[in-house]
Amino acid sequence: MSVFWKGRVFGAEFDALLYDLTSSYVEGGAAKDPLLQRGYSRDHRLDCKQVVIALIVNAEGFPLSYETVDGNRADVTTVEAVMRRVVREYGPARRVWVFDRGVVSEENLAALRGRNGPYLVGTPRSKLKQFEAELLTGDWERVREDVEVKRVPMPGGEETYVLRTTARQEKEKAFRSRFSAQIEKALEGLAQRVATGKWKDYGKIERRLGRIEARCPSVADLFQARVVETPARLQVEWQLLADQPVRQARREGTYLLRTNLAAESAAELWTKYIQLTELDLNFECSVIPAIA
Repeated sequence: MSVFWKGRVFGAEFDALLYDLTSSYVEGGAAKDPLLQRGYSRDHRLDCKQVVIALIVNAEGFPLSYETVDGNRADVTTVEAVMRRVVREYGPARRVWVFDRGVVSEENLAALRGRNGPYLVGTPRSKLKQFEAELLTGDWERVREDVEVKRVPMPGGEETYVLRTTARQEKEKAFRSRFSAQIEKALEGLAQRVATGKWKDYGKIERRLGRIEARCPSVADLFQARVVETPARLQVEWQLLADQPVRQARREGTYLLRTNLAAESAAELWTKYIQLTELDLNFECSVIPAIA
């Protein structure tokens, strides 16, 4: 067992712990191992059973601990058990936990706060709507050629750090244009089929509208569509909302980091979090599928 002393193992710093998950699938029946189950497959192998691997490393990628869990275990349910294991094996300490948004839940953050644990976590893109006013101001700090950061105080003493990358902004703008064109084409086609009487069932038309919106959820809120009953026939009315493309353009290329750390700079927090992205890429590449 590794010896933990004043935040160090073999001279490595463990003041910040990066936590992420991957999975390894098996080809075969795998009937004897109860951990091997079918679940969300990062390898896109829904036909195979898998095991989920949780890895904890420091900011330099030095591993501290790992855990294997059932292949059908939801990511957000793994955090509490892993935090308890680290405390049990290495003792209590004021470690900064870094997660991506896939393993974040309000329950997990509440558990960390209950232990007085600092955290730096990714946040769902849906919360960007709350920060549209802050996105319009120009007080951004440039930390790299294509990265600007700023901090936004939150009620209750927590803080959210807003990060924007210009390269990502152009990419998301291109996605919005392409997906919007797809939805417009689908809505126009449905409206024409209904207008000519080819589709007459109200429920069927509504379900079709739902599938169109689900096909491109990132731009679905740019449109408003409904089924209208007239004395002559059913109609599909739709429109591109005038203000929504502008509001979404403000959010493009932007994502949120949520933290209860107040002492570190936005640039330092961005550096810690971006290391999680690099860890995720390296870890995914290092896991070799097994054969049962």
